[in-house]
Amino acid sequence: MKNVKQIHTNQNVSQSIGLDIALILSKLITGKSNLHYGIWDDLEVTMGNLCLAQEAYTKNLFNYLPKKKSMKILDIGGGGGETAKKLLDKGHEVDIIVPSEELAKEAKETTKGNADIYQTIFEDYIPKNKKLYDVCLFSESFQYIPMDISLPKASALLNKTGIILISDCFRSEAFKKSKTRQPGGGHSITEMEEKLVKFSLKIINRKDITQSVAPSIDLEQKTFNAFGEIIIRLSKSLKEKKNILFYLLKMSYKLFLKERRRKDLESRLFNKGRTSQLFMTYNKYIIFKLEPPQI
Repeated sequence: MKNVKQIHTNQNVSQSIGLDIALILSKLITGKSNLHYGIWDDLEVTMGNLCLAQEAYTKNLFNYLPKKKSMKILDIGGGGGETAKKLLDKGHEVDIIVPSEELAKEAKETTKGNADIYQTIFEDYIPKNKKLYDVCLFSESFQYIPMDISLPKASALLNKTGIILISDCFRSEAFKKSKTRQPGGGHSITEMEEKLVKFSLKIINRKDITQSVAPSIDLEQKTFNAFGEIIIRLSKSLKEKKNILFYLLKMSYKLFLKERRRKDLESRLFNKGRTSQLFMTYNKYIIFKLEPPQI
């Protein structure tokens, strides 16, 4: 059995907590630890189909891997280990980088200890014995790392025939003109294109799958609205009964969450502004297969 290695890191704690919560919800809803969008082509957008959509996402992503029987793959921001497990099943050797203890534990369980797991952030990762990889994989993790670090570092971790594979959300040009918060996230696609030139990275494949993943936003919004409706009904019931629990919860809510956090949460729970159409306007979800310069 391989062990989890902890590396000193300056990780974003709130970001790690958010991923831990997402992991819990994913396992509750789908029974698996996928922490990424789904591809909804030919699928009805329902919670019951979420797992199928996420499986379709992974299957599509694997189409961009080099056609080799056995590769050394670095899964950067590997979540709960679901992607790594599939790669291991295909005969590849996988190292996983995750930022939190909970994700590391889940990844170890999912991969049955068959992957080396590094509890750290990519910025602080140092491979043992100067190990080099065939693939540096960023599956919805690229957006969390400064591009001036992620791109040259990933290039340096590759062997002579290695590639960088990125599947993530990028902000479109329309986002710069928006004065309100919009769904999605990630680096600017324009800046990404500039960085590719800066670091002399050759684009082997570039595939825009924005339309295929966008329904994930509609499903997310419906889920938040369902929780919001439950909260409204419970609050109304407790208030009508003058239950002390209502007043304690209300007080705790205001005490432990700052006003900005409350507004963000309430917007998610009670509004319907996050839509797939807005997502497609302000984002580009793109798969990049990149080749570093040969030295």
